[in-house]
Amino acid sequence: MLDKARTTPNEGPNSPGYIVNFLRDRDSYVIPRALASRDQLARLVTDIYFSKGPAWRRRLLSRLADHHSRDIDPEYVEESFGAAAVQFLGGRKLRRAIDTQHVAERLLARKTAQVWKRRPADLLLYSGYARDAFRAAKDSKSLKILFLYHPHYRIIRDLLRADAERFPESAKAQESDQEVTTWWRWKFADEEISLADGVITASQFSGQSLIHAGFKKPTTVVPYFSKLRTDTFDLSDKEGSKCRFLFVGQGVVRKGLHHLFRAWREAKLENAELTCVCGYINPGLVGCIPPDVTLRRHLSYDELQKEYSRSHVFVMPSIIEGFGLVYNEARSYGNFIIYTPNTGGPDMNIDERSGKMVQAGNISELTTVLAETNHLFHRGELDFAHIARNAHGRNWEQYVSELFAACEALRAPQL
Repeated sequence: MLDKARTTPNEGPNSPGYIVNFLRDRDSYVIPRALASRDQLARLVTDIYFSKGPAWRRRLLSRLADHHSRDIDPEYVEESFGAAAVQFLGGRKLRRAIDTQHVAERLLARKTAQVWKRRPADLLLYSGYARDAFRAAKDSKSLKILFLYHPHYRIIRDLLRADAERFPESAKAQESDQEVTTWWRWKFADEEISLADGVITASQFSGQSLIHAGFKKPTTVVPYFSKLRTDTFDLSDKEGSKCRFLFVGQGVVRKGLHHLFRAWREAKLENAELTCVCGYINPGLVGCIPPDVTLRRHLSYDELQKEYSRSHVFVMPSIIEGFGLVYNEARSYGNFIIYTPNTGGPDMNIDERSGKMVQAGNISELTTVLAETNHLFHRGELDFAHIARNAHGRNWEQYVSELFAACEALRAPQL
C-alpha cells in the first residue's frame, strides 16, 4: 500500500525531492508515485492533471478522467496549458505540416525550467522534456537525472534502416514513420544526455542504445513496475480447441508486426488463430495482413481484458521497444510470451515455462517458435496458472527501493 502523499507543498528556495515531468498519463505515473510514496516528490510537471482544479473543469475534461493518480496530490502538480492546447488542436492535418508533438514537448520542457527556477530541486526528467531545465540547473547543486524511457534515436534509425533494406513493406511504411523522419529532434536529444549527471533506463536494451550512440554516461537499469491483475486467474477463460495467438500494440514497423505476418504465413499452423489489436496501423502494413488474421481496432478496456483472458500466446516481435509493459500485462493473464532482446523482456525474469525469446527480424526463428508453441498448447503443456504467477515476481516496494538506489548511485559521483 502506498503512503499517503503530503497534503501541502514544500516551501522555501530549496525543495527536497525531485521534479518529474512528462505529457499525458505516461506509464501510469509510476515514477512520481514512487517518489511520493517516500515523500520525495517536489513537483510533477505535466499537461493536464484531471483531479487538479474546480469541479466544472473535471466535468469539461471527463474524457481525461484517467489522467491522474490518487497517490499524487494535485498540490504537487504544475500544468502546461500550452502543451495541452497544442495536443488538443493538433489534428492529423496540422500534424502533417507541423510536428505538433515536438512543439508540445518543447513547451513542457520550458515549463519545467520555470518550475525549477522558482523552486530548485533535484531533477528526474523524462527524455524529450529535459533540456531546458538541465540548462537552467547546469551550474547548480541540483542532481540532473535523465529517464531515457525509449532507446536512443541512433539505434532506432540504424535498426529501422537495416530492416527497410530487407523488407519492402518496411521501407514503404517508414516513409511516414516519425522515428526515422524527425531529424530535427536529434540534436535536442543528444544535448539532454550531455547535460545529465546520469541516466536511468527501464531496460538493458535502452541502456545499450547509449553505448551504440557513443555516450559514456553513468547508467542504471530499473525495470518498470507493472500494475497487473490481482484477482485469481480463471483457467476456464482458456477453454477451446484452437491455440489463440494475440498481438496488442500500435501497428507500426518498430513493433515487428510485418515480421509476425510473414512468419504466420510461413508457419501455416493447424487449429490456431491470430488476433491483432491495434489502435492504429500504418497504411503501408495493411496490405501485408494475412487473410486468416483478425484485426481489431479501438477496443474498450473491458474488451481488451477479454482478449487477454481468452488468448493462450502473446507475441510481439519488436525491433525496438523501450520496455514493453504489455508483455507483463499479457503474462498476468496466463499468456505464454514471445518477445525479442530489443525490449524489456530480458529484464522481466520470464522463465522458460512462461516465454521464449527470438531474435528481432529472424523470420525463420519466429516461424519455428510459433509452431513449437502451437504444439505445446495442443499437447496440454502450457501451464497458464504458472505463467500468471510468474508475472507477479516483483512487488511495488522492490521497485521503489530500486529506483531510489539508482538515484543515489548517480548522486555519488557528485559528492
